[in-house]
Amino acid sequence: MYLHPFGATQPENVEIIGGTDNGPMVVIYDQEPLDLFYNTPLFNYIHDVHRDLQGAFRPMILLSTERRSQEKEKILQRYNAIDVNYFFHAFCASDWYRGYRYNTGITSPAKRKLQKKFISFNRITGSMRAYRSLLIAELADVLDQGYVSYSHTCPVHNETARDALVNNNKKFKLSRSYIETVASKISSLPSPLRIDSSEADIPNGSQSIGPLPELMSSFLHVVTETMFWDDRTHLTEKIFKPVVAKQPFVLVGCYKNLEYLRSYGFRTFDRWWSEDYDTIADPIQRLEAVSNIVKTICEKSLPELERMLDDMTEVLEYNYNLFYSTGFLDKAWAELESSFEKVNDKLVGWSEPDIGMPNPLITQKQRLQIRQNTASYEEELKAIDEYLKL
Repeated sequence: MYLHPFGATQPENVEIIGGTDNGPMVVIYDQEPLDLFYNTPLFNYIHDVHRDLQGAFRPMILLSTERRSQEKEKILQRYNAIDVNYFFHAFCASDWYRGYRYNTGITSPAKRKLQKKFISFNRITGSMRAYRSLLIAELADVLDQGYVSYSHTCPVHNETARDALVNNNKKFKLSRSYIETVASKISSLPSPLRIDSSEADIPNGSQSIGPLPELMSSFLHVVTETMFWDDRTHLTEKIFKPVVAKQPFVLVGCYKNLEYLRSYGFRTFDRWWSEDYDTIADPIQRLEAVSNIVKTICEKSLPELERMLDDMTEVLEYNYNLFYSTGFLDKAWAELESSFEKVNDKLVGWSEPDIGMPNPLITQKQRLQIRQNTASYEEELKAIDEYLKL
């Protein structure tokens, strides 16, 4: 079973492909990040509704895009699920960006005339992507040297920078003074910040690598990934936009995700700046380390960056050719096959999980409010118990 349309996450989005009512069920949740709290209604529904013919829970094979993930481990434990993972967004990006291989607008790095020193796209800025406001605040003094898009009010979560940071601060653990400093910097920026669109809301550009004139005339691609705070491997199509555009990049993402990308054969840019930021577990320190690289780049002149881009040509062409090679997707597919080969052994001795069922006395909206004020799933359950006693 899978979820439709693309990016859907709710029980009403479940679609069934073939199979019978007996035996294991493969739950394909490979488009969005896993989150025990957020996904509990979905997985409870799947277990409860799709039982076997005797009314018992069926083994759940969870197919996700997260090789390493604390949230995934929580879900596997809670549902006694069997882990299968692969790099979903490798296939997604390969499909979406296949036409750029023949686009003459992507020019040789050695021949580019730069107008800006970096480029960064930041459409969704609420909830867990509130870190993008921290990045923009860090780069406030050099924003005029880059092409930058940023939503002052998140078009998805309808939160300002300050609201997003305050509402989720049990997770972020930021000081109030830091939040206020960030909010003050953001409020002083010109609005709207746009690259190639004058629309009130920045359009979703997942299936495009972005505006080619601006990409070709900027040096560094500052990739702001979907996930940032967590200890997990989770890369999306965003990381492949600079690869297709033949641009050097820094990654604002989760801990050791640059290492994860290199595991598929891609080369990065430690010849030109330190990539130790990838090994920094603390998210704020990691973000500051990336910001410092961008600021250092901004200290260089455009002719200097053009020479550096020329020097990087071998790496940029290598990554581009690897992305469009069958070898990259073959490696990702082999990873999926290898993961599935271990399923039968894990089915031996499988036992039903003791998961309980959703409490009808508390709504999902009420649970969301409780979640914003608790730091862990365990604290959340205690808070729900207290709520039900009122």
